[in-house]
Amino acid sequence: MRLYATPTSPYARKVRIVLAEKHLPYDLEWVDLRSADHPAKSVNPLGKIPVLVLNDGTPVYDSSVIVQYLDLAHPEPPLIPTDLPGRLRALRGEALADGVMDSTITWVMEQRHSSECQDGALLARMRTKVITALSMLQAQVPQWQDKDKADHLELPEIAAIAAIAYVDLRAPEFLLGFADLMAWYQRMRHRPSIADTAATA
Repeated sequence: MRLYATPTSPYARKVRIVLAEKHLPYDLEWVDLRSADHPAKSVNPLGKIPVLVLNDGTPVYDSSVIVQYLDLAHPEPPLIPTDLPGRLRALRGEALADGVMDSTITWVMEQRHSSECQDGALLARMRTKVITALSMLQAQVPQWQDKDKADHLELPEIAAIAAIAYVDLRAPEFLLGFADLMAWYQRMRHRPSIADTAATA
């Protein structure tokens, strides 16, 4: 398998952690999304990453679809429960973490405009969304306390790690006031699947 990604994409980070937790071999190819003809465009008409190309050439995108494919195709260890309540909990947790990523990226892109061109209302909305979602993630910490030593992680924790790491990279001020969440995140950073997929830029 070949994964097209960028070093700082939280969505690609989520997929890379899943691949590491499942001990699946793959080739990693970094993509420059600013390039008009970057290679991911040949396998994803939207030109977005991550894209996982299977051994038979089939492309799989986006990150949520990739994760579900990997868990079905390689069910051990299971990252998404098979029972309906457990599956709903896992996918809802992923959706919450992905929302943190989405809102943080929107905030970052707006911040890159010159100050006179920034939409202050948009920035405030995105910040509120991230802070509200981080509060919900922090409420999960008591259930996740020993996950750094677990045999394998499940999807909600994987997605949360990818989201928190991206906020820490791009908007660390949003994490002020979330001491329990950050303490858990700092412990989880030493797990091999997380340490080995840390952003390189």
